[in-house]
Amino acid sequence: MSQIEKLMRRFNTKPTSIKYHDLEKILLYLEFEKIQAKGSHVKFKHTKLDSDIVIPVHNNDCKAFYKKQVKKQLQKIIK
Repeated sequence: MSQIEKLMRRFNTKPTSIKYHDLEKILLYLEFEKIQAKGSHVKFKHTKLDSDIVIPVHNNDCKAFYKKQVKKQLQKIIK
């Protein structure tokens, strides 16, 4: 099992346990496009999603709420 698969498994079971840089690795692996938004916000776009995912990053991490929202959005793509 590769490192990214382990990260994805850990993210699916407990999304709040990973750091932002691991979340970013997962999103880039799933073919999201990273766009630097204003200030500390980072935007991720995907062709299969209608809306973008915007994540505010502070101290190289983001709040658990955003990680849970990303998990919901990923479920739409992985179906």
